[in-house]
Amino acid sequence: MDNLENLKNVWQNQPETGLNYTKEDIHNMVKKKSTSIVKWILIISIIEFLLPYVLLLFTDLKTEDKVYSEYGLDKLTPYYTTVYVIIILGFIFLFYRNYRNISADNSIKDLLADILKTRKTVKYYIYCNLFLFGIMGIHFFYASLKSEAYLNTVPENANITVIWVVAVVLWGLFILLLWFFYRVIYGFFLKKLLRNYEELQKRE
Repeated sequence: MDNLENLKNVWQNQPETGLNYTKEDIHNMVKKKSTSIVKWILIISIIEFLLPYVLLLFTDLKTEDKVYSEYGLDKLTPYYTTVYVIIILGFIFLFYRNYRNISADNSIKDLLADILKTRKTVKYYIYCNLFLFGIMGIHFFYASLKSEAYLNTVPENANITVIWVVAVVLWGLFILLLWFFYRVIYGFFLKKLLRNYEELQKRE
C-alpha cells in the first residue's frame, strides 16, 4: 500500500488513532504525487525528443544522405523533421506548463482540473505522434517505391501491389509497436494520475 493510501486510512480512522490529519493533508499529498508524475512525463518526453539526435552521432551521415537522395527522400526528410520538432517542442512546453500549474495549485478544484488537462495532453501527444509517423511512413514508402533507384532493382514480373501491401503492413506493425510502447510508458503515469483524481473527488 502506498503512502497516499496509508495517509487516507489514517485520516479516515483519526478518532481511533488520535492523529489530526485533515482534508488539506490529503490534498497536499495528492498534489505532491501528481507533481512528481507530471515531472516524469516531462522528462520522458524530452528524452524521447533527444534520442534520435543522439543516435545520429553514431550514424554515417554521408551514406545516409546519399541513400536518401537516391530514393527521393532528401526533400521529404527536412520537411517532416521540422514538423516533428515543432510538434514535440509544443507538447514539451505544454507538459512543462502542466507541471508548473499542478505544483502551484492551492485548491482541490484547480488540482482536479489540471490533472484532467494533463491526462488529455498526454493522450493528444500519443495520438499526434502515431498519426505523424503513420503519414510520414506512407509518404516515404511512396517516394521510395517510385524512385528510379528502387525501380531499377525490381524484376519486371514483380507485383507492385503486393510490395505496397507488405510495406504498409510492416509499417502498420511498427505503429502498433509504438502504440504499445506509449501504452506501457505513458499509460503507467496516466493510471496514477487517474487514481489521484479519483481520490481528490472523494474529498471535494
